[in-house]
Amino acid sequence: MMLRRCLVLAALLFWHGGATFYVSVVIPVGLNTLQPPGLQTFVTRTVTLILNLAGVVALVLFAWDVAAVRGLTCAGMFLTLAALAWLHRRLDQLMDVQKLRILDRAALEPLHRLYTGLSALQWTCGTAYALLTLYAWRAEEVQRRTVGKHLPTQ
Repeated sequence: MMLRRCLVLAALLFWHGGATFYVSVVIPVGLNTLQPPGLQTFVTRTVTLILNLAGVVALVLFAWDVAAVRGLTCAGMFLTLAALAWLHRRLDQLMDVQKLRILDRAALEPLHRLYTGLSALQWTCGTAYALLTLYAWRAEEVQRRTVGKHLPTQ
């Protein structure tokens, strides 16, 4: 039980925490540092691919740990991850990675806004999942202690 909890927590912290750090620190720093600021798109391209792969690993661990109510948040993370993976490929088609150029900015911008919105929804599901998981783990501990008190002693 402790191994399962540690793996779930580590996966959640890496994926969810990594996304939070990236959005709140790396993107603003990149936009202020890289010239032109649009070069941040190429950093984001690679980082989001890694975050999406981390999401796949995390969701496998979450499925191992998930219960009914947490299933909704897990499903939300799965559906947004699937959509983000599809959008990532579509956004890649609009970029020339070797020359660091955006091929069709008019097509890229609405897809990027959608990607950002889905990422925010995924973050919300991740936060809800974390809270519900901690609550469920606490309930498991209370139940385990309660059952332990009522076991006959020999």
